[in-house]
Amino acid sequence: MSIYADLIRFKVGLLERVRRELPKLHPVARRAADADVAFIESQMAGYHARLDLWYRRVWQLHGLWLDPEGRVVRHRGREAALTAREFELLQFLLEHPHRFYTTGQIAGYAWSDPALLPEEVRNYVTRVRRILTRLEIPCDLVNRPGRGYSLTFRNAD
Repeated sequence: MSIYADLIRFKVGLLERVRRELPKLHPVARRAADADVAFIESQMAGYHARLDLWYRRVWQLHGLWLDPEGRVVRHRGREAALTAREFELLQFLLEHPHRFYTTGQIAGYAWSDPALLPEEVRNYVTRVRRILTRLEIPCDLVNRPGRGYSLTFRNAD
């Protein structure tokens, strides 16, 4: 998992650098670089898919289970009923671990409601954090200014 995370960080840095330099390139070189960018983005999508697969497996091994019908989260014999929005937020973050999302992105991706105010999103984030703590789920819902929120796994052993 750490290898995929390192590869993704490397590719993100590479893409940022290429995108900064792209406007300075001759049009022919720019077209070639555009093809490279598409290739790198494709590789990153594969790395993300593999990383997501391994995170799902880790959650299974740690006894985390989401029940979409009852909107319940269970972890090692403990459980909590969630509101629809809490459940959708937690499910979204579990499906996209270690990726950062702004309040606007969360509103749009997790709830398909980009009209939600940032304060409302932050309120749901706080509520989900409390649930994670109460159930002793080994993860943190972190906020990085300028990047957004992310669910990060923490080894409980």
